[in-house]
Amino acid sequence: MNLFDHQWWPVALSDKLRGKPVACQLYDSPLVLFRDSDERAAALPDRCPHRFAPLSAGKICDGQIECPYHGWRFSADGRCTRVPGSNRVLGSKPLLESLPCCESHGLVWVSLSTEMPLISPVAPAQQSEQLDTFWVTDQVQCSLQDAAENFLDGFHTHFVHSGWIRHDRQRQQISARVRPLADGVEAVYSEEGKQSGLISRLFERERGVSMGRFRLPCLAEIEYRDRSDKLNLLVSAWLVPCGNGQLRVFARIATRRGRLPAMIKRYVLSRLFRVILRQDRQILEKVSTNKLRFQEVPVTPVDGEQDLLGPSIRQLLENGKPLTFEERQFCFRL
Repeated sequence: MNLFDHQWWPVALSDKLRGKPVACQLYDSPLVLFRDSDERAAALPDRCPHRFAPLSAGKICDGQIECPYHGWRFSADGRCTRVPGSNRVLGSKPLLESLPCCESHGLVWVSLSTEMPLISPVAPAQQSEQLDTFWVTDQVQCSLQDAAENFLDGFHTHFVHSGWIRHDRQRQQISARVRPLADGVEAVYSEEGKQSGLISRLFERERGVSMGRFRLPCLAEIEYRDRSDKLNLLVSAWLVPCGNGQLRVFARIATRRGRLPAMIKRYVLSRLFRVILRQDRQILEKVSTNKLRFQEVPVTPVDGEQDLLGPSIRQLLENGKPLTFEERQFCFRL
């Protein structure tokens, strides 16, 4: 049993769950999602117990999923309700084990535990402002730890995202405070002006304070606020292992509602963020490939003083419990 099996994990965007089944995977478990007759999200193993055809290739009939091979139907609780060509009733007990499933924050969530998790799905940071939001999704060959650290690490942006976020020759002296959270860790950056890259120049008026945080089991967030403590940008990325070393990314981009129409912001920002995600995917996959080349000689990563969150993220994912340390203060050029 995985340490995080009793957690909620996002596996799909809610608006993708319409009139057709949706295939997804959580860790090594292929799943099929669909809506039952009450329009509630349901999750079953993506296999028909008759001849193992993928149920995700079938269709939804009256809130039940129908196998594409012989037409066997299954309800949300895994019971077989119809076997075409047979009078035999198979619905007295489930043939498939249904998984806990719910919807929250625009996502469909599943737990690999047979019992409903006691902790709610990990939510994006609460905001008092009216927001314009949209989603960007991606898939990358890397570990959750590597993706979370990459997302929250400012020091790679001068090289991987040169010109888009920062430039190596235009660094600023800033302060950072690193503190534990009840379910994660957070870095708060101050004394940083507007970044030198294109995204900051286009979409930020001024920079007051910024935060990077990781919260168990899989949420990484970057938050930028202006000097009046109003939101400039909040990017919430849920990072979900989906088998064979692959990671599914559900990124929610939120900006404060203003004069610029949401449709225009979505059009421009979605294209910019897809560039950033592609650059991150390329370097993370290079790292993953290179780790495989050296897997026979395990190498412990060397942490530098600028690795503010990486070691804490590693510890959180290894132990699955809150960190205990005093708030730490740092000064450096970012």
